[in-house]
Amino acid sequence: MPNTPVSVPSESHALSGMTLAAVAFALFTSVDTIFKLMAGGHPAGQILLVNGCFALFPVLGWTFLNGGLTRLRTVRFGQHLARGCASVMSSFAAIYAYSRLPLTDFYAIVFAGPLIVTALSAFWLGEKVEVARWLAIIAGFAGILIVANPFQLASLHSAGASAGRFAALVSIFCYALSVVMIRRMRVGESSMTFAFYSYVVGIAVGGAVVLLRGAPTLHVEDVLHLALSGTLAGIANICLMTAYHRTPVALVAPFQYTQIIWGAVAGYFLWAHIPDIRLITGAVVVSASGLFVIYREVRARDNN
Repeated sequence: MPNTPVSVPSESHALSGMTLAAVAFALFTSVDTIFKLMAGGHPAGQILLVNGCFALFPVLGWTFLNGGLTRLRTVRFGQHLARGCASVMSSFAAIYAYSRLPLTDFYAIVFAGPLIVTALSAFWLGEKVEVARWLAIIAGFAGILIVANPFQLASLHSAGASAGRFAALVSIFCYALSVVMIRRMRVGESSMTFAFYSYVVGIAVGGAVVLLRGAPTLHVEDVLHLALSGTLAGIANICLMTAYHRTPVALVAPFQYTQIIWGAVAGYFLWAHIPDIRLITGAVVVSASGLFVIYREVRARDNN
């Protein structure tokens, strides 16, 4: 799951920013695909530990080339720790969901992220949310019900899928919580600090879980997979940060919804998953609601 950038967007370089956003979300989908491949045989703590170690390399390299490592200094270490814990909880739940759901099912649910962020911002930050956005939030959650299908007949398969969908909801709620924390912390912070401390907390928590509970041996192929996923995750965060810096948020955020296309392609070729009409309908409702909320939120900020 991506770390939300906090740089103030500019109107220049719009095309390059949109291209970077498209690349970033394609890379994030690649990371999710590798996590899904690993989730069946390796615990989440082990995956996050190794992935985070490799993700730090591009993040630190980019930071060093753009102002030096002093940009990672912060006086809000405790807040970064709390936000990092929320982000790690999101990742743990997501990895569990990967082991139970096709990627398209997962994305159809987590696309409700902007809806949850808006709702949390209203209650926690006191941001004003007009009736139209509340109606979009309600419609989005109706779309999640279509995807989750809570009224399906109980079976071993449906029980596993239901657990996966619940984990996806937990994941996106924790992610939204971390985004709201960023909104409170962003003034005076370098955008790269959020990616850096998120990975540091992930490494610490993942390492602690591995030490306490143990983990299976990682073979060379496993390490290569996680090295690739970590490197891609770090690069994706850099691309997304840069995209938000160059391009208005309204032109960048919608590219997140391209993940369901990449997820469908990966799911078909790797696991022969074919989205059904229920999933497609729910995904369309959730995506349309999310896009509307993004549009209204950006418009409200512009008017202010």
